[in-house]
Amino acid sequence: MDFSYMSYEQFKSRFSTEDLCAQYIFHMKWPEGFICPKCSHRHAYITKTRKHPLYECSDCRYQASLISGTIMEGSRTELRKWLLAIFLVSRTDQGTTAMSLSNLIQVTYKTAWLILHKIRSFIQNSDTQSLLSGSVRIHSAIYGRPFNPSVHRHPQEHLLLVGSSSNESCDSSYIKIKHIQLSSPKERHISRNEIRTFRKQHIETDTQNVEIITGFYTPQRLRPLLEIAKQASSWINQTFHGLGAKHLQAYLDEFCYRRNLSARNISIFTHLSELCFSENGTHIQMI
Repeated sequence: MDFSYMSYEQFKSRFSTEDLCAQYIFHMKWPEGFICPKCSHRHAYITKTRKHPLYECSDCRYQASLISGTIMEGSRTELRKWLLAIFLVSRTDQGTTAMSLSNLIQVTYKTAWLILHKIRSFIQNSDTQSLLSGSVRIHSAIYGRPFNPSVHRHPQEHLLLVGSSSNESCDSSYIKIKHIQLSSPKERHISRNEIRTFRKQHIETDTQNVEIITGFYTPQRLRPLLEIAKQASSWINQTFHGLGAKHLQAYLDEFCYRRNLSARNISIFTHLSELCFSENGTHIQMI
């Protein structure tokens, strides 16, 4: 069920208890009913005396926790607060900061930051499984200070490669934006080695139709990709007030995740729930 149409207060009321949250998470983890991770048996005895339900396979006696294999494994934070965090991350184009999340779900700033960091790591792992294919276009871009014509890179400029898969109508069907960290702090040219690495990691090996443009002044610039990079920069700056190199990639992946799902009219909350609560959810692809 898609809850993305709800307001925050409506969603909070819908999942007001740990039992209601556990029921939803169970459905996302085992949409066809319990399946033993060890022997694939379909029946289990349920123990509810623990903080989270424990399912013991009636055949092999293997015990599976509700949160094992999910984003919450090892966490002591309430299920309700995890669900609220995922809802807040998915409900708006503006994203959610750790400070805002901390205030809304009543956890420490450190806990809020760790929850968001873990959600973004699941998004990143999912993006790794989804490769560009078909007709692929790649263009260099810059995040950071306004573009300047110097041959040297400003310390606050971060080089990017923006890649897209295009459908038959030449619309971008899947977007990736990757932060390219060069060895030289002043280097402003993305080398062939970085291009090869991008192709190896993010494009299907049998893809033949690949166009790559790395020049900032060339008349062949792929303006739609440059516009996407501009949108990503604006989103990061407006929501998070700028980022350094350390965490930039995670936020770029979050921007692309939102854009790719929205372009397909896929509920971000539903997809993110599948990603976070399914066993081995990081293998869920977006293409």
